[in-house]
Amino acid sequence: MKKTIHILLFVHLLYFCSCEKQTNITSNQCPDLIQNVITDDFPMDSYGVNKVEVIEEKLHVNVTYGGGCEDHEFKLVMEPVFCGTPPVYYYLQLSHDSNNDVCEALILEHNLCFNISELLSENFSDEVFLFFQHPDSLYDLN
Repeated sequence: MKKTIHILLFVHLLYFCSCEKQTNITSNQCPDLIQNVITDDFPMDSYGVNKVEVIEEKLHVNVTYGGGCEDHEFKLVMEPVFCGTPPVYYYLQLSHDSNNDVCEALILEHNLCFNISELLSENFSDEVFLFFQHPDSLYDLN
């Protein structure tokens, strides 16, 4: 009887200590773009880009990354604009903090959303050019 109780406790302990964390992928919130920062001050852990598009003043990015044990944090950041006179070129980057996740699961489809309405509401919106930078790609968002 004691052996059965020990086995049940051990299995229960393994369940709570496993690398299966649920992340809030279906959140309806789109955090704002973080502007006028030095992107080197933000974590830039690796990730892959599946799709990037602008829909109704929101940037939607579908990413792939490795992990599965920790919550991964993504932030959209932009360095200061050198010249604010039209035409204006904005280069957006995605900061990824894996929180030292050492698990090896491959997260294939992770949808992110960011509010970029402030960039698009300029008086000269027809002269605003948006780009999304990734370490191996540059996406034209216009």
